[in-house]
Amino acid sequence: MQLIIWVERTDEHMYRAETAQPVSLATQGRTREEAVERLCELAKQRLSTGEVIQVDLPAGTAAHPWMPFAGIWKDHPEIDAWQDTIAEQRAQLDKAESEE
Repeated sequence: MQLIIWVERTDEHMYRAETAQPVSLATQGRTREEAVERLCELAKQRLSTGEVIQVDLPAGTAAHPWMPFAGIWKDHPEIDAWQDTIAEQRAQLDKAESEE
């Protein structure tokens, strides 16, 4: 099993190592290596007392609450002009930013 471990320096004397999968664990050490080693030992201890299983959950059947509004502007007569205005403004902003 592989763990993805987040390691960060917490101050000039300590490192913190943590993981969230398959269980949430965190520890500290004086060096990066010590923090990772401690986390690995903690993971071995924790994982030896239980088991990792997978379960299938049914997909939700409820429609997304915004679905009734999807596509309401599709045939609006002014939508093309509105999109053109947005594109023009974006081009002006990009030009102004590149000139700075």
